[in-house]
Amino acid sequence: MSGGHCSGALKSSLLVVFGNDERGLMLMDLLLGLALALLMIGILQQVTGLVFNGYRNSSNRAELQYSARSALDCIQQDIRTSRDFQVSADGSKLIITGAGGEYIYIYVGYGNLYRVYEGTTVPVVENCSAVSFAKSGSRLQGQLQLQKQEENCEIEFLCFSRVLHAQE
Repeated sequence: MSGGHCSGALKSSLLVVFGNDERGLMLMDLLLGLALALLMIGILQQVTGLVFNGYRNSSNRAELQYSARSALDCIQQDIRTSRDFQVSADGSKLIITGAGGEYIYIYVGYGNLYRVYEGTTVPVVENCSAVSFAKSGSRLQGQLQLQKQEENCEIEFLCFSRVLHAQE
């Protein structure tokens, strides 16, 4: 009966320790194989965890970039088609006078960027932690901060109004 996959010298030294009974040698082979398998499982778990963390971070970053692009598109569209716009005293709220004289408000609350038009509040993007606006003539300067889990994104932007004049 063969006792495992040991070299001759190792086998003879183990036989001296355990005697002629090769059952101990089979148990040693089994324990060594189990230890190596557990080591491989641990390494694979670490590699898999790194891959999933990288995927999650990349996915969060892409979502924040998409949210920032959507927010900027909304703000720029409203500013470019406005008659006029104002910024609140603390710079956290944008008040736009639309082409028809209606008011549009843009602000951040509860982690979202909101747009209020004719009494209807609509969330524009999620994961928006802060916004600040500053007006200089027909130029709007702003900063948008987005956050999702460990990922942060900060965007600074400029937008110019195309002032619409009513036809007389």
